[in-house]
Amino acid sequence: MLPMSDLAFLDFDALVARAVTDPGAEAEAHRRFGTSAAILVVDFTGMVRRTDARGIVYALGRARQAAAALALAGTRVKRVADTLFAVYDSPERALLDALNGHARLRAAIPPEGEDSIQACIGVGYGPMLLIAGEDVFGPEVNRAFVLGEDVARGGETLITSAFLEAVGDLPSGVGAFRGPGDREKESGFPFFVVGDYR
Repeated sequence: MLPMSDLAFLDFDALVARAVTDPGAEAEAHRRFGTSAAILVVDFTGMVRRTDARGIVYALGRARQAAAALALAGTRVKRVADTLFAVYDSPERALLDALNGHARLRAAIPPEGEDSIQACIGVGYGPMLLIAGEDVFGPEVNRAFVLGEDVARGGETLITSAFLEAVGDLPSGVGAFRGPGDREKESGFPFFVVGDYR
């Protein structure tokens, strides 16, 4: 086992590999990469349909047009196909960016029509491991991913319980209600659907 001081010279991947046998490596990973933040995960509707009809390059291009229209202000960590991960220093900023992003996307690309595209957004808040510009890991990252990728419908913003607790009072004209039971079965955990009535 490496002395604790030697762990400071390992990169993130080496720390993860070492953590299986050395608890000090996990502590070092949290010390160097740990933070608490809001995580926003966006997926776009119609990727499979668009790919089947027009090809993957067209579908990726359309997703990138939608991402540009969404104009998220958070720090983008990574993109996987048509899914984006962005981190925010405050839950309030993440929530307003999600809601305003939906409006910007609707203004740029109408949500109806043969080639319509909408954002499906999941948002969480809590401790995470953030490797700047590369990746992000943590329980709330996992929950936000499930909400954005699998549970949210086009035009929806779904938030975790931890996010709702962290954001506190919602902005005027914004509400949140508990996700329906059948959809909570799909996610595997409780979540809230955000309504924007501004």
